[in-house]
Amino acid sequence: MRRLWLVVPLLGLTGCSVFTENAPFPLKETNQSDVKACRKVAKLPGPSGYRMWGPPAALGSFKYDAAKKAKEMGATHIYWGEDVEGIEGGIVGYAVDCTGVPVGRDENGISE
Repeated sequence: MRRLWLVVPLLGLTGCSVFTENAPFPLKETNQSDVKACRKVAKLPGPSGYRMWGPPAALGSFKYDAAKKAKEMGATHIYWGEDVEGIEGGIVGYAVDCTGVPVGRDENGISE
């Protein structure tokens, strides 16, 4: 009986790892200053919580799901910010379309 209680959780963990998604992140993550000239596509609010006390808001799969949704809307890049209202705050994804616009700089300081 003890072996059964050991084997069941191990099989459960194995099953969970088999079904994880191994797809690459759908959009290129950037920062706000690099995408000033790009077209804004969407503002994607995420989970929120209290900034002053308590545990922070759990992100879970928010970033990946938000990036998939933004890609379907035509975005090429995404950057993250914080939406603060009083003592509450949460993460927000800003999706932008930078088609034909030079974005950011490489390690030599040259625009991409």
